[in-house]
Amino acid sequence: MPSLANSWFENTITYIFEHNEDGALGFVINRPAPISVAEVYRQLEIDIIDTIKDETVVFEGGPIDNQRGYILFNSESSLPADSGELASHIEAGEHGVSLCGSTGLLDSIGAGNGPEDYLLLLGYAGWGAGQLESEMTENSWLTCAASTDILFNDDFESRFNLAADSLGVDFSRLSNETGHA
Repeated sequence: MPSLANSWFENTITYIFEHNEDGALGFVINRPAPISVAEVYRQLEIDIIDTIKDETVVFEGGPIDNQRGYILFNSESSLPADSGELASHIEAGEHGVSLCGSTGLLDSIGAGNGPEDYLLLLGYAGWGAGQLESEMTENSWLTCAASTDILFNDDFESRFNLAADSLGVDFSRLSNETGHA
């Protein structure tokens, strides 16, 4: 919402992966990091297939622990047959989305047998108990239903508008100022 102007979250879409009485865990899905997926693979010295291009975007998942990588992926994607050990590193979420912080999944993606729909993110967004609810009460956030179509849309720049469209909202008409009738 406009109240987040000039903050780290300005013009972002944050996918809330987990929310419970202890707090919330989320990932920004539309802010590109200054590094490509191919460069991450080069730095980690992991071989990749040619279909992973230098233009494939890594996202700044949030302001917390932004040197650590996370992979959000479509749970309905097939994983490699030998993913038994890898499975212990995967946290299943709601809405058909899972989370992994293991380089084993990067290996699978680099070899071409990982999930087709995935996002590589650096860092995460986190809120303590009641913090996100308080921010929502203050109208800092506008919420829409989670959607793998928005989350894994190839055109990350359109995710913001796709989320707004799902609510029938035109963000250009929103203001942080209140009026008097």
